[in-house]
Amino acid sequence: MSDINYEYLNDVHYGIHYNFTSPLEDDVFFSLIPERNIPESYSPIIDEENGLCIGYLNNGMSDLYDVYDYNGQYVMRMELPLEHPWLDPLDFIFAGALIYKAFRFGSFSFKVLTQRGLFVEFESLLGDGIMNILRGRIKVGLSPEALKFTPKAAEHMKEPARYVPVYIQEKALRYGRRMPDLLRKSNLKTARYEIGIRRSRYNKHLGSYENKDYTLEVIVNERTWTITHFAYKPLR
Repeated sequence: MSDINYEYLNDVHYGIHYNFTSPLEDDVFFSLIPERNIPESYSPIIDEENGLCIGYLNNGMSDLYDVYDYNGQYVMRMELPLEHPWLDPLDFIFAGALIYKAFRFGSFSFKVLTQRGLFVEFESLLGDGIMNILRGRIKVGLSPEALKFTPKAAEHMKEPARYVPVYIQEKALRYGRRMPDLLRKSNLKTARYEIGIRRSRYNKHLGSYENKDYTLEVIVNERTWTITHFAYKPLR
C-alpha cells in the first residue's frame, strides 16, 4: 500500500493510490464477459496476484493450442511444451486445466491446476511475448495505477466477497454504461458506471468451471478518478 496522508482520512471522499493483492481463493477469479464466444474446451490464463483472467487457451488440434485474449479475440496458435515428466497430456485436452501466472515477482512462473486436481509447477509455459500481448490488451485504456480509492472503498478490496480486480473496475469506467449517481450522499459530484462481469470457480469434483455473471456498479469522482463505492449484483 502506498504512503497515506492521515490528515485526510476523515474525508470519506479523499482518494489514495493503493496496490491491491487479491484476497480470493486460488480457484476463484474474475473476468470480463467476452464479446466473442470462447470454445467450450478452454483453460483461462490467470494473473493470480489480481485474481484476473487475462486470456484463454484452447486445444485446437493435436498438440497445438489457440490463444485468445480476455475479450475472446484470437491471438495466435502455439505448441504447448510439456515440461513435467509425469504430466498427462490429457490434462490439457479437456476443460479444467487452470493456468496461473505470477506477476508479483516480475518473472514468468506458472502453476497448472490439472484435470486431476493437482498443481504442477513449470519453469516456463507460454512465451514472454504471448504473455506481454495478453497483459497489454487488458491494460489498454486508463491506467489502473492512476485510479484512487477512498479508504472505505479500499477496505472492501480486502474482503473476498467484495473484491473486484482494479483492471475490471477500470474497464467499467472506460466501456461501461455511464449514468448520474442519483443516490450520492454528499455534494460531491460523482458518476455511476455499470458493466457485465463474470466470477468463476473451478469445481474439482466436476472438472469444470462454475461461472456466474453479475452487473458491476462503480461510483467515481471523475475530477480526481477516485472510486468511492463499488459492488456487484446478479445480472438480470
